[in-house]
Amino acid sequence: MKRTLTDLTLAAILATTPLATASAADYNWTVQSMWQSGTTTQESFDRFAADVEKRTGGVVTIRPLPAGAVVGTAETLDAVTMGVLDGQHNAPAYWTGREPAFAVLGGLVGAYQEPKQLLDYFYENEGLDLLREAYEPYGIYPIGIATWGMESLPLKKPVEHPEEFKGMKLRMSKGMFSEVFEKFGAIPIEMAGTEVYSALDKGVVDGADWGTLSMNGELGFHDIAKYAIYPGFHSMSIADVSIRKSVWDSLSPEVQEELTAAVRAFADDMAATMQDEDEKAAEKLAGEGVTLINWSDEDKTTFRAAAVEVWKDFAKRSDLAQKALDSQLTYMRGLGLVE
Repeated sequence: MKRTLTDLTLAAILATTPLATASAADYNWTVQSMWQSGTTTQESFDRFAADVEKRTGGVVTIRPLPAGAVVGTAETLDAVTMGVLDGQHNAPAYWTGREPAFAVLGGLVGAYQEPKQLLDYFYENEGLDLLREAYEPYGIYPIGIATWGMESLPLKKPVEHPEEFKGMKLRMSKGMFSEVFEKFGAIPIEMAGTEVYSALDKGVVDGADWGTLSMNGELGFHDIAKYAIYPGFHSMSIADVSIRKSVWDSLSPEVQEELTAAVRAFADDMAATMQDEDEKAAEKLAGEGVTLINWSDEDKTTFRAAAVEVWKDFAKRSDLAQKALDSQLTYMRGLGLVE
C-alpha cells in the first residue's frame, strides 16, 4: 500500500496529464481525493472546490477528482511531489512507512470521542503545525485537515465489551490500528476495501473496519453484518488538503487566507454532513433489524488504556512521532481523556 510511482507509470501519466504550474496568473489545480465518485464525502469535497473559486474570485479553481482518477490512492504523495497532481485530499496514515508520525497524527486509535475534539487539536493546538513538519521533506504543504467522524464496526455477532473481540477475524489495516485489537485477541486480516462485502458474506471475516455507520450502510455491509458498535469509538481519522509548498509560497497572503478559511469550512461541512448521515442511517438500520451497540464509559476506558500502550510503543519509532504523541497526550489530559 505504501508503494511509490515507478518511472514507467510516471511517464505514462505525464503523457496524458498536464503538469502543474506555479504561475501566479494561472491557479487551475487538479486535486485528487480518497473518496469514490458519488459518495457523500466526495460531494462534500466538490462543495469545497466550488467554495474556493467563490472565495478567491476565480483566482484559484480546483478540479476535484475522486479516488483513482489519475493515480492510485496510495500514490498521491508522489504524484503531487512530481507535479502529476497539483494537490491531494488523502489520509496521511497512508505514508506511515515513510514517517511513523503520519500514523500518530493520522488517527490515534481510541483517542477522541467527537469530531470537535480532533478538529480543535489540529486547528487550535499543535496538530496542523506538526503535520506540516511531517510533510516538509516532501515539499508538500497541508493547508488544513478534515475528518468524516467516528467510525463504526459492522459485525456478524455482538461485541458488548472489548474482551469479546477474542478470536474474531476482523478486516483492518496492519500497524498501530491492528495492534490495539490484537491486545484483545482479535485476528486482523488485511484486504482491499472492494473485497470486504464478499469476505463478510463468505465468513472470511467476522467484522470490518471501513468507515462510519452511514458509509458502511451505503456499501451494503449491514445486509450481512447485523450488529454495529455505534456511536463508534475505536477510530476517527483525518485527511489533509495539501498542495506543493512552492506553489503555496507563490500565493498572495490574501489568497492564502481565503484557502485556509475554505479548508476549515470544508472540515466543518464534512463533520456536520456525516454526523447527519450517520444519525439517519442509525434510524434506518435499526428498523431493518441491525442491533446498534453503544459501549459503556468503562469499556471505552478499557479500550483506550490498551491503545495508549500501543501509541507509546509506536511513538518510539521516530523523534517526530514521539513529539506528535506527547503533544496529543498533553491535549487529551486537558480534556480528561487520559491521565
